[in-house]
Amino acid sequence: MRKSTLLMAALCSLMATSAFAGQKFTANVSGLALVHPARTAAADGWTDVLKGSIHTPNQKDLLIGVSFETSLLTDTLVVSKAGAKDTSTAEASIEIQVLVDGVPADPGTVIYDKRKQQLSATLGGYYTNCVDSNLDGIIDVTTECELAPEEIQLLLDTTAAHHFNFIKADLPSGDHTVVVQSRITNSTGYQNGSASATALVGKGTLSVEEVAASNSVDGIVMQ
Repeated sequence: MRKSTLLMAALCSLMATSAFAGQKFTANVSGLALVHPARTAAADGWTDVLKGSIHTPNQKDLLIGVSFETSLLTDTLVVSKAGAKDTSTAEASIEIQVLVDGVPADPGTVIYDKRKQQLSATLGGYYTNCVDSNLDGIIDVTTECELAPEEIQLLLDTTAAHHFNFIKADLPSGDHTVVVQSRITNSTGYQNGSASATALVGKGTLSVEEVAASNSVDGIVMQ
C-alpha cells in the first residue's frame, strides 16, 4: 500500500477583488492554469488557493460562498491467472476549508469530491508460446504451453463543479481576511497489477457577503 498527499492546485491568477458600497460584498475569481504537482503545501497538506478581504463597520456575520471545478482520475489494473484473485484499489479526495482571520469558518472541512475505486478479478488465464517439445505431433497444453495472465483495467476520469456556503458568525468590526484552502489526498494499493489516483482543483470563485443572522433551534438563520 502506498499513501501520499498530492497537492495539484491549478489556480493561476487571483483577479482584483471587486468591492461594493459599504464593503457589503467582496469576490475573487481564479482561472485554470498549468497543474503543478510539486506545488508546496503546509505540513498538514493544506494550500491557500483563494483569498479576499472585507471590512465590517460593526459586529456582523459573513456568508462565504466557495465554488470550484474539480477533477478526479483513478486507474486500476488487475492481473490474474490460474484462478488466483487479484485486487487493485485507488482513492482520491478533495477537501476545502475557509479560514477567517486564521480561524476555520463553519461547518469546517467539506469534502468536494471523493472516490474509492476497487477492482478485483479471478481469472484462469490463457495458453501461449506452445511448443511441441517431444515432437509427437501433439501439443500438451499442460506441459508444452505457458499459462499467461489475463488483464482487466478500469480507468475513471470525472470532472464536476461544486459550491458550498460557509458561515462565520459574530465577527467584530474591522478588516477581515478570508482564505480558501484546498487539500488533496490519494492512496493506492495493488498486488500483481497497478493503481494510480490523482485529483485537480481548477477554476474557482470566492464570494464573501456581510449578513445579519439570527440563531434558531435548528441552527443559524440568515436574514
